[in-house]
Formats: sequence, structure tokens, C-alpha cells
Amino acid sequence: MVKTIYQESYQAFIKQLVLARKASGLTQMQVAEKLAKPQSYIAKVEGADRKLDVMEFVELCEAIHQNPSELIKLLKP
Repeated sequence: MVKTIYQESYQAFIKQLVLARKASGLTQMQVAEKLAKPQSYIAKVEGADRKLDVMEFVELCEAIHQNPSELIKLLKP
């Protein structure tokens, strides 16, 4: 079985996060500053080099002014 980070559905999930960040007009650096993380953290998440857990996802959504449940609804099984 393929690790979830390499599955198409996870890649689609990350794509939605990137689109949401850009739609909010925020750079990776700005989001990282809001989360008190290095910019490389956001780059790794967006590059699917680092897997998000649920709480990290919620915090990231808050930082980019997105409702976590709305982003999840965009994913199709």
C-alpha cells in the first residue's frame, strides 16, 4: 500500500491548501510568521515533503483565513 502522502487524494488536498493560501493573498513567509514556524515548514508541507496532522491542518487553515471543513468538502473520494 502506498503511503498516504504519495496518494493522489493527498496531493489534491495539498493543492487545495496552496490555492487557498494564494487566494488569501498570503506568501509562504507570511503564513510561516503567523504560525511561528520557519518558511521551510510551509514549503515542505506544500511540496508534500511533510505530512500534516489534523491539528496542524486546522492551525494552517486559520492562518490562511480558511474554514477547515470547507477545504475538506472540496476533496472528492
